[in-house]
Amino acid sequence: MDVKNTGQVAGKEIAQLYLSAPAKKLDKPALELKGFGKTRLLQPGETQLMTFVIDARSLASFEPSVSSWIAEAGTYSVRIGSSSRDIRLNASFTLAKELTVKKETVALVPAQKINELKPNL
Repeated sequence: MDVKNTGQVAGKEIAQLYLSAPAKKLDKPALELKGFGKTRLLQPGETQLMTFVIDARSLASFEPSVSSWIAEAGTYSVRIGSSSRDIRLNASFTLAKELTVKKETVALVPAQKINELKPNL
C-alpha cells in the first residue's frame, strides 16, 4: 500500500491492517488488528510503500476441542487504514480448506467441564 503525505507539512503515518475471518465454526471477533507499521518522516507530496505479510498463524484461532490452532476455510476480508474507523484499502482472499496451524499438547485437563463465556449475537 502506498502512503502519501497530502498535507502541507512533513509528517508520519501509522498504517494498520485489520482482518475479518469467516467465523463459521470458531468464535472470532468481527475485526482483528493483525499488523501495523509507521512511515518514515514524509515530506509534502512524498510517498512510501508499506507492506504487510499475512501468514497462516495470523489467520488461526485456538479450538479447544482439538487442542489446535485452526485457520478456517472461507473468505477473509483485509482492511488497511490509519485506524479501524478510517479504512483506505479493502481486499479479500479465500482459504480453500481448513488448516491446522499448530497442534498443542494437552498438559493439564480440568477436573470439571468448563463452560466458555460467549457473547449473545
